[in-house]
Amino acid sequence: MKETIETDVLVCGGGPGGVACAFTLGKKSIKTLLIDKKPKNKIGDKVCGDALNPILTERFYKEIGLPKPDPEKKELMEIADVIVLRGAHPQAQIKLGEGSATVDRLRYGQHLLRAAEKFESVSILAETRVQSVIVENGFVTGIHALTPDGEKTIRAKIVVDATGSSAVVRRRLPKEMCTKFPQSIPREQMLVAYREIIRTKEPHQFQRGLYLTYEPELADVMPGYYWFFSRGERELNIGLGYLMEDRNRGKNIREMNESVRKRYFPDAEVLASQGDQIPARLPLPSLVHNGFIAVGDAGALANPLNGEGHGPALHSGIHAGIHIEEALRNGDWSERGLWKYNKWVWKHYGVEFAMGVALIKFMEKYGYSSFEWLVVKGIIRDEDIMIQLRNPTQKHRGVLRRALKLLTRPRLLIGVRRMVALAEAIQEHAMAYPNYDEFGPWLEKLQKLESRTV
Repeated sequence: MKETIETDVLVCGGGPGGVACAFTLGKKSIKTLLIDKKPKNKIGDKVCGDALNPILTERFYKEIGLPKPDPEKKELMEIADVIVLRGAHPQAQIKLGEGSATVDRLRYGQHLLRAAEKFESVSILAETRVQSVIVENGFVTGIHALTPDGEKTIRAKIVVDATGSSAVVRRRLPKEMCTKFPQSIPREQMLVAYREIIRTKEPHQFQRGLYLTYEPELADVMPGYYWFFSRGERELNIGLGYLMEDRNRGKNIREMNESVRKRYFPDAEVLASQGDQIPARLPLPSLVHNGFIAVGDAGALANPLNGEGHGPALHSGIHAGIHIEEALRNGDWSERGLWKYNKWVWKHYGVEFAMGVALIKFMEKYGYSSFEWLVVKGIIRDEDIMIQLRNPTQKHRGVLRRALKLLTRPRLLIGVRRMVALAEAIQEHAMAYPNYDEFGPWLEKLQKLESRTV
């Protein structure tokens, strides 16, 4: 007979979103079980550029007490002074931020896991895989899981999908529950990514920096990017990502990465390597259902502009925990009872991701070379990206004013104007995220915006 485990909240996945959610629930003394498919000493390890802004971790610490990466324990690897997008042309450089840091994902993930487990109400179950989802009377009420001790049934009032881009829980929901969000994200809205941690023989040229670069190996898969993220004087996180469009089928991402690495660092030692997929789109239209809530990549909360998902995952995990606690306190963990979380997500990440989505559409239509030309000519500048990162609701009047220089290239001028107009329309729509009963018309308009070309 299968063992049955009862809990108030089941968190599936021990990445940043899941562990931040469990930590938040632990602070509120809510009975929580976190499961992960990895062995316990490997929970938190994930394919990632390792970038995480210290401003965010400081905010999360003040907001809920979430521990910050500890530099003495090598959880914080290096503070970055510069974040730069660098094209093929020598003048095609644009600043993407004023500072960040690289962290050791496994060490920091383990720190967060231990912090969550310190709460009496939080338990961890490692090497546990979701086999199927239990749905009763229209509510998600648990899962059937496979553990080292055999099959178990885990029942909960609320199940959190924190399983990353694989979205193990969401993909196992019945189709009739997936009318407000996709059961699976379309392939062309996903990035395939591959990364290596390398050690160089000599100090590398990317000290205290995060660089997103154009490399000739990526010419046939653009829009995409290569990254060099410094983790210390002789250590780097390097890798690449590009959209999983049909034209990119059959491309060998490992060979591309190896070619770039050997050009830059022919004698480097490869310490670790791994591939994964990352959503490159707007957040899911809804991230909740009866007894269900999604965080991090499972909710499509990775920035399509730069692939950053670590910060949004931690942030969404914290706020999922806050909204779950409110729903349980109110005795209503239905879709309606969890709806406020959707509003929070869209007013933060729907707004923030808008320009990235519009820019991807621009590059797909006009080519990466056109975007690079706009940077070289000063039509797209550092401050335009900084506005997007700091205050994304601010109008992009500078770009439009400078785009008047494109009168001799009217097609490109129209493209720039349409790109900015689309980004602003998405942002306005995100800020107007509806109440539960008004979702239908809002979703219909969102779908029209998502299908719009530039």
